[in-house]
Amino acid sequence: MERRYRPKRSNRDRALAQLRGYWEPQDVSQYEQGIESAVTKTLKKLGLENRFNEEQVFEAWNEMVDSFVAENARPISMKRQVLFIQVLHSTVYYELERMRGQILNKMQNRFGKENIRDVQFRLG
Repeated sequence: MERRYRPKRSNRDRALAQLRGYWEPQDVSQYEQGIESAVTKTLKKLGLENRFNEEQVFEAWNEMVDSFVAENARPISMKRQVLFIQVLHSTVYYELERMRGQILNKMQNRFGKENIRDVQFRLG
């Protein structure tokens, strides 16, 4: 048995579409909530509903540091709850090393200590 996600169009709709040369869009609003709930149920079954999104940390970096640092340093990866930051200049690297505790506290306050354990800087 074939499964239909949209209702079958009536003969009237087919005749109008043939006359006009195009189909009128169908109302699919009733399916929108179904899709959202299906995705939520799937994530729940897979155990991914409360998974930490590392992309949020990368996006928040520019908000947590001043503009000069944001231009010269950027997050490149996150492994085992350690955030790795690539730094372009040695002077910025030195300043970030001095501010490591402050940056780590800001990150942990925003994302939780269980998600970010440490921040490491790489020159290059």
